[in-house]
Amino acid sequence: MENGFPTLTDSFLAGQDILYSQFNDVYFYVEDTEQEHLYFNIFKRLFPDISFDKIFPLNGKANVKNHAKDNIGDKSKVYIADIDFDDILNNKEEIENVFYLNKYSIENYFVDKKGVYELIREKNPKLKKADIDSIFDFNNQLKQSKILLSELACTFIVIQKHSLGKEYFGLNPARDFNLQTNPVCYKNNFISQYFTETELLVKGIDQRFTLNSKRNEFKQSFNSVNKSLKNIPGKYLINLLKYQLEQLGLINQVNNESFIYKLSKECNVTEFDDLKIRINNYVN
Repeated sequence: MENGFPTLTDSFLAGQDILYSQFNDVYFYVEDTEQEHLYFNIFKRLFPDISFDKIFPLNGKANVKNHAKDNIGDKSKVYIADIDFDDILNNKEEIENVFYLNKYSIENYFVDKKGVYELIREKNPKLKKADIDSIFDFNNQLKQSKILLSELACTFIVIQKHSLGKEYFGLNPARDFNLQTNPVCYKNNFISQYFTETELLVKGIDQRFTLNSKRNEFKQSFNSVNKSLKNIPGKYLINLLKYQLEQLGLINQVNNESFIYKLSKECNVTEFDDLKIRINNYVN
């Protein structure tokens, strides 16, 4: 049981597609159960000519890869994987029926002006684009995200590369960031304490190492706004974006999961064109 709901076993998830054989022309498999409905909203717009009633989660990237390897050559089975930090760490495994996103996760694609503005109009339908622009500078928000989140993301890469066993930081924008300064900056000491704790783990490998020197190995992956938006975990970007919109009174207060789901129905799917082409070339 998890949060009052029964959890599904890996064996059930791996075999659930059998129940949908009469409904699906193509079976799309994804990593996490929390992502299946997001992908369904996107893929129904990307692939209007393909019949499918369900996206199948497999509970993790390892399960996606194993399931894919068991079905090499079956053009009706398509596997989608988050790129996470795999490309930065050269951990990406090439499998012909596994299609990696070009950004950290599907949530990264939802940091999209069209979708955000549609959600703003959900609260106030009379607002025109110029009205929203006068209140909320979307491009400046992206720059702020780079400033506030790139160092954290680099730290996560260090944690993963060196198998430090430390959980990723639990972000709380209201607690952790001061958005009133120019440039925006950290607030309180929660993030700095997280860096201090990580530094101790790094030095446990070799006393000559510092967290900053290890982070510098990956700084080139965050040296522009576009690279940062690609490589910062999408849930962190969404968390900060939602907080800023709520502070401005532009959206109703919702939890992160609801906000992400709403964006999945409104975002610009042209961002997924490369994925669409790769999948169409495989199944056709």
